[in-house]
Amino acid sequence: MANIRKLNSGKYQARVHVDGKLVSLGTFKTKKEAEIVSAKAEERKYYSQTLTDRNMLFSDVVQEWLKHKKNTTKESTFRQTEVIIRNHVMPTFGHKKIMKVSRTDVKDWLSKFGEIDENGKPKYSLGSRRKYLSVIKGILFYAVQELEVLEKNPADKLKLEVQDNVALKIGDEKVKYFTLDEMNQLLGYLKTYKHQRFPEYRLYYMLIFFLYKTGLRISEALALRWDDIEGNMIDINKQTSRDDNNKVILTTLKNDSSYRQISIDEDFIRELKKFKAKQNELILGNPRFKKNNNGIIFQNYNGHYLTPSIIRETIQNYHKTSGVEYRGLHAFRHTHATLLLEAGVSEIYIAKRLGHVDTKELSRTYGHITKKIQTDELAKFTAYTSQK
Repeated sequence: MANIRKLNSGKYQARVHVDGKLVSLGTFKTKKEAEIVSAKAEERKYYSQTLTDRNMLFSDVVQEWLKHKKNTTKESTFRQTEVIIRNHVMPTFGHKKIMKVSRTDVKDWLSKFGEIDENGKPKYSLGSRRKYLSVIKGILFYAVQELEVLEKNPADKLKLEVQDNVALKIGDEKVKYFTLDEMNQLLGYLKTYKHQRFPEYRLYYMLIFFLYKTGLRISEALALRWDDIEGNMIDINKQTSRDDNNKVILTTLKNDSSYRQISIDEDFIRELKKFKAKQNELILGNPRFKKNNNGIIFQNYNGHYLTPSIIRETIQNYHKTSGVEYRGLHAFRHTHATLLLEAGVSEIYIAKRLGHVDTKELSRTYGHITKKIQTDELAKFTAYTSQK
């Protein structure tokens, strides 16, 4: 039989006999709660099921969950999850008993990432906060369903607070992209910019032009090799990532739809050929210019892969000098999609070109743009039919 006793704190402790010893099932605010948990424990004993440890530490649950995740997710995603847990989850919850983690704890933890900094912006983007919430939901779900150390998930159906309006207004609601005039202005500057060491090697001009003309993710573009281009087709089949030692590695793509081939126009092909010729000229004629062993397109003069962090730091200066506001590397992908939409290109074609599973993500991301296009087109029709 279960043993329930009232503690000095006013709470009730539920215990059951296991191998002749009383084992605690935890403490509860009411006697009824303690009785319910005790009854379930006795039922598991009756059917020879293992009793779960309600005093299990959150950190122990995480370790069990990570073993499960390692076998069910791709390596790069698993590493990202580990980083989120190490930097953002464990400092708050690692020392707690899993049964002591409340819904309020999770909401308070989540709200800290949305606090506004001195520039009037949230400390972490909406996308990052969604990832953090997804991770902790996964951990707690595993504690309920697999380990059975919780009766219910305290983060179940928890969403980011509506008070995140500031973040939405700043950049999460509207996609950041460049107008055609802004792109021409930026590319015009980059085409004439001369690097101090190798002034004729216009690496960043070609990279930005490439992202703008193809809509590739930066990690996909940096992994491309010259032999991935054949005629007017580009084969996207890998991406760059980082290992535990912060070394650049090549990994699989985000999902099956990310593996794709896209076509490019003749003008763009000519620019690529000129860039390749200059790259080969420097490799053969200048001992200080090293060749990348994998034959990647966007190598630096040391023959190394570029990294997104270095690119961001570098092009922010180019944006400032050119007079075009910096809006992040992903803005070039958004620009490609936006201009295709404005040109009246089929959404199905655009979705496949971007590597989306279907048009749902396209509609969700660029909904405000497609609405504007529809409004503009309707205005044309109205103006035409209103003529007398």
